[in-house]
Amino acid sequence: MKQITKLMLLVALMIVASCQKEGVQDTDDQQRATLKFDNKGQVISDGEEDKELMFNEKSDNLATPSFNTQLRVSGCTPDLLETGFNTSVNIEVVNKPGTNGYFDISIDGADVIQAYCSDRLPSLGADDDFIDFTVISSYDTAILAGGEFEDVYTNPQNFDKVNWILNNVDIGSGSQYTYGHVQYAIWKLIEGPYDNDFTDFLTPTPGDWDSVVDDALGDEIYDDAVANGEGYTPGCGEKMGLLLIPADFDNVQSLLISRDLPEAEEECDDCIGKVNQITFKWDWHNDYRVRLYQRYENTCYAVKIFDGVVGQDDEMAVSGVNHDGTFGSWIYVYVGNCYYTKFKTNCYLNIGPGYKRGVVEVVSGTSTLGGELCEYEPPTYWCWWW
Repeated sequence: MKQITKLMLLVALMIVASCQKEGVQDTDDQQRATLKFDNKGQVISDGEEDKELMFNEKSDNLATPSFNTQLRVSGCTPDLLETGFNTSVNIEVVNKPGTNGYFDISIDGADVIQAYCSDRLPSLGADDDFIDFTVISSYDTAILAGGEFEDVYTNPQNFDKVNWILNNVDIGSGSQYTYGHVQYAIWKLIEGPYDNDFTDFLTPTPGDWDSVVDDALGDEIYDDAVANGEGYTPGCGEKMGLLLIPADFDNVQSLLISRDLPEAEEECDDCIGKVNQITFKWDWHNDYRVRLYQRYENTCYAVKIFDGVVGQDDEMAVSGVNHDGTFGSWIYVYVGNCYYTKFKTNCYLNIGPGYKRGVVEVVSGTSTLGGELCEYEPPTYWCWWW
């Protein structure tokens, strides 16, 4: 009986030791963050080179993916009525003209932002302070007939085109347009019929507006907005116009500012199907030539998918070159002239950002059936015996 008991204990210890060794070895494989060299200065591999991988005359040709893959993103529909501000705010005019807008203003004492006039008259002056402005979206029906602010704007139905301008017209350095040309087009959309008789603050230096040249540039923006902005609504990552309407809007000017809508968030999932896009990061302080290979289709022949010199934190983005856009089972990493390591890309391993093989780390990727890859979580090993 004692011999049987000892035998059972010995078997149990062997199983536990085996599992511990497996878990430690896997962690070591993923997290080694150093390059090792032999006495000839050649990079030492991880010892898992694929002996069946073969090279031919085509293997040194850099392959180009012919299969288009698209990232799966969440269905993003921003709330066009959400302003992000309190319903009622106070306004301080800091500069007129502003740096990149008709005004520089501060809302409730916060940082200075740029603003346009959303109507032409009455006018705000430099250093004016006002209280009790209502903040609403330029898509709020309160500005339309029957709404609380129906008397503020002549053509409130044109704010879709104004929003098109905010998202599609660049101003400032390198552009032919300035904030004055944008303000001109906004006035023409909202206040038309329009006679441009109020141009003092349409340039950084009041009075510099050229009624021929600058009117023509403002008309270009207006015409483009009319042609392209009908029914326009901004999407995630774009800008939306907000209206600041004073309680005494018969005597105090209303303003237009913009806010950035949140970016669409990418969904992520486990690796499902096969990996078809992946980006690696080089986590080593010296520059080296790195080549990445995959097997071509179901053959043993290597096909090169990346070849370049990379340095600390440089990225290597690749797409699969098989007929279905995948890499097959592996991506092979060569450093200098030597095999270094390989990454399993058939989703048998739940690869994802954070997964490392030596000094090469996955930073992003997609799989054919799962979309964007989630962060890698090291496996947990459980050993049971009874």
